[in-house]
Amino acid sequence: MSTYTATEILINATRVSPKKQADIYEFVLNESLHIIECVHVESLSQGIIYPVNNFRTSLQNVLFELNHVRVNPRLDNSFIIGQLTSALEKIGVNVYNTPRQESMTVCYKPLGEITENVRFYFTESGLCVFLCPNAKLKAVPTLIHRSFG
Repeated sequence: MSTYTATEILINATRVSPKKQADIYEFVLNESLHIIECVHVESLSQGIIYPVNNFRTSLQNVLFELNHVRVNPRLDNSFIIGQLTSALEKIGVNVYNTPRQESMTVCYKPLGEITENVRFYFTESGLCVFLCPNAKLKAVPTLIHRSFG
């Protein structure tokens, strides 16, 4: 394992919108979880991505849902994974099966497994704001309004 510590992590996320199409973006977050780079992914399998140069203004306060994270396999990623894990735990998301330091770069889920769908947005300064997990909703019967008269 490298003695150099990773200070960045890549997050793959889907833009949340009422349309049924998947609008995928990838963000690079620094150690304070500020977004420092952004690309729009047209086709990940074909490697078609476009940089979003003005993302701090064009995507500010837009809602995204976390798909997965990627790390640099040549660096020690335990610090940056810890930063992200801590931010998620603060909003009530449990992270299970976190890989050990020596295996997190080669495993499929370097963050581990999370219990909720995580949504986030970022501010004009690039600060990534993670939102509380979806509330456990309960179906209730609708009230029937009757008009008399």
